[in-house]
This record gives sequence, C-alpha cells and structure tokens, in this order.
Amino acid sequence: MDPFLRKIYAPWPILVQAATWTVLLMLTVGFASFAPEMAFVSTLSSSSAPCARDGLVRIPMDLPGEMVCVPSEMVKRSPYDFFVPTIFAGVMVVASVSLIRSCFGDV
Repeated sequence: MDPFLRKIYAPWPILVQAATWTVLLMLTVGFASFAPEMAFVSTLSSSSAPCARDGLVRIPMDLPGEMVCVPSEMVKRSPYDFFVPTIFAGVMVVASVSLIRSCFGDV
C-alpha cells in the first residue's frame, strides 16, 4: 500500500505550485489590465470644474489637471473596444510569465 500512496501524493506539490503561479499570474494580469482604466476614471471624476454646458464630456489631456470638453456625440464606443483589451491581457500574461521565469528560472 505504501507505493500506491506515494504515487497519489507525488503530484500534489506540483499541483500546489502550479495553482500558486496561476493565481499570481491572474493577479498580475488583473492589476495590469485595470490600472490604466482606474487612472482614467479617477482623472475624469476628479474635483476639477465640470464642462460649462450640458451635452459635453470632459476628456483629460496629457498634462495633469488639463481637460478638454467635447460634444458627447463625438465620444462613442469603437469596434476595437473588445479586441484591444483582450490583446493587451494576452501580452500581459506573456510578460508576467517571462518575468517570473527570469526571476526564478525554469521550475
């Protein structure tokens, strides 16, 4: 019975390690994906003055605190809104795997 238990127990450390790396990669990708969006939303919802007229949307400029007001008809969803974040998430997965492999070597 002892060799049978060793065969069952042997994969557990590998599974725990794989699950740990999977969770770390998911957290890295989640943070990298949502950080720019959170920064953009926090810029839009900052305490700066709103646009003077109704129907205008504030868009942040390159310099901190600078905003431009554009008509809301100009701000709409793009067909690329689905594909760009998906590709970005894939690039982040590859980058995080490369970072982890470079830090810890091939495991």
